Amino acid sequence: SVNLGKCFTDWEKIPLTKKIDTLNMPIKIENFNNGIAVNVGNPHIVFFGQNIEKVNLHQIGPEIENHELFPNKTNVEIIEIINKQQIKMRVWERGVGITLACGSGACAAVYAGMLKNFLDKKVEVILEKGSLYIEIINDEAIMSGPAQISFQGNIEI
Repeated sequence: SVNLGKCFTDWEKIPLTKKIDTLNMPIKIENFNNGIAVNVGNPHIVFFGQNIEKVNLHQIGPEIENHELFPNKTNVEIIEIINKQQIKMRVWERGVGITLACGSGACAAVYAGMLKNFLDKKVEVILEKGSLYIEIINDEAIMSGPAQISFQGNIEI
């Protein structure tokens, strides 16, 4: 487990270009709620809805990432709620594109869902390559999940 630190929804800490209701962002994806802006050491906007597989993340990801409200760009998470302790997530990472997992995005999603009373404080986040387990304690995000060696090598100096 790792503590990713405090989560924030204050517009200046995300940051946004102007003061706005961060729990009801004026950015829309069809059949999803208005976004919720969260900072978990980096900026995120989280959308809750249904059928996340049908969302064209290649199209909406860069549009939202580069939205004028985000001076430093943003990560984009789309979430499907299975129940109050389990969600499915897809992510568009700023500067990267679609990725198979995102730890800070999982934390942002659970924090946003908890603030909107969609989720409990302890949630399994199902991603393309497996699950992460997020618990919010005193506005801090604790992330647990598997660790694997992805590369091993030697460098001769």
